Amino acid sequence: MHLAGELDADTAHALREHLAVLAAHSAGGLLVLDLSGITFCDYPGLYTLLSIRRTLPLAGIDVQFTRASGVLRATAERAGLTTQLALGGAP
Repeated sequence: MHLAGELDADTAHALREHLAVLAAHSAGGLLVLDLSGITFCDYPGLYTLLSIRRTLPLAGIDVQFTRASGVLRATAERAGLTTQLALGGAP
């Protein structure tokens, strides 16, 4: 799944709702989120990603983040969450 645009306090709720529906209709597996299209991310957006990483595995869905945008990576670094989000090295 490719995420694009702003991930912030205003948009995070819609992402959580979308993924909750996906999880409810899923038999498990791997969800790969391509984060290259994120153009803005604030701390609520980061904590939404962290919540996704921690809660979807409880529903049997492993989560992998790929290709984090520079904006997202910089915000995660400022918040000290790069490792917890498992963003890895530069895209």
